[in-house]
Amino acid sequence: GLISRPEKTIMHQLGVIGRRRRLLVLGLLEDLDIYTDLMFPFIAYSCDAKITERWLQSWSEVPTIGHPLVRIFRHLRFWGFSGLGVAAACMGGIFGLSRLMLYRNDYRKRGIEGMHSEIGVECTPRSPTRLTGEEFFSLARFSDIALMPSLADLCQEMAEQRRWIFASKEEEGGALNRTRAQTDAIFGKVTAHDLQLAELRDEAARERVDRAQQVYFVILLLGRTLVGNALQLWLQSSFFELGYENLGREAHVKLVIGMAISVLHLCVRCFDAFSKLGCFSLPFVVINVAVMAWSMAKIGYAFTCPQHVWNLSTGCVDIAHSVPIV
Repeated sequence: GLISRPEKTIMHQLGVIGRRRRLLVLGLLEDLDIYTDLMFPFIAYSCDAKITERWLQSWSEVPTIGHPLVRIFRHLRFWGFSGLGVAAACMGGIFGLSRLMLYRNDYRKRGIEGMHSEIGVECTPRSPTRLTGEEFFSLARFSDIALMPSLADLCQEMAEQRRWIFASKEEEGGALNRTRAQTDAIFGKVTAHDLQLAELRDEAARERVDRAQQVYFVILLLGRTLVGNALQLWLQSSFFELGYENLGREAHVKLVIGMAISVLHLCVRCFDAFSKLGCFSLPFVVINVAVMAWSMAKIGYAFTCPQHVWNLSTGCVDIAHSVPIV
């Protein structure tokens, strides 16, 4: 396998293997979510005549950008816009799954060297005989795109373990220099940064893994989470309010269940990213949370607005007296 027996023991001790059982449930919910997303454009198409007309009228009330967008959406239609979002999410999933299959084939044929060449690590006689942290984050990214959260979590944890690579640093004094630096730090003679550099670990490898982790979560939050969850949640909440008067109780319940699954995924992804990266991930988390809050507001105002349609910039929209679409 890609991890050794001692590493498997460490994963057990850290609780990573136990978490995979819970993440399997999340993966099944993601599969259900992608199924509802795939069906959504077809449902929107069946209601296109009324839904798109009300959608265009609500956009016509938006100042500045409303009328230019109406001219675009008139041709694209609500179901077409929904289909583009679903297609982007599905193409990402197919891409991630195909990349994982390529890694598997190269590993079977050439072992670790095959994985290095596939991910882009130059193979030399001094190449590492195990996967690096950057490579594990690549595998985690494609696993997430392919809707395999349990595998992605395992790869994330393995990548973080690659931060700590022993370096003897004999040319700098080795363990003696580290002990001296710790003593000097107690008396305030060296800074915390100097003490960190004196530790017997490969700081360059740690910095590479940190950068790979940042790239991984940025792509996850802006790609899989924003496009695959937040955008779909916004579209479904828009459909909920636009078709409020025409949808039956059963359709309302199905929409709410699908949106609840998307909210769960958004919360899990954003919490995971913020717990790992802290303030660095905050702008990307805020974008996803803002779209989620916007969507939930649409659902809430669908029950209170007279025409069941609400805009962020204009509040409740009076469809009957909206500006004619030209």
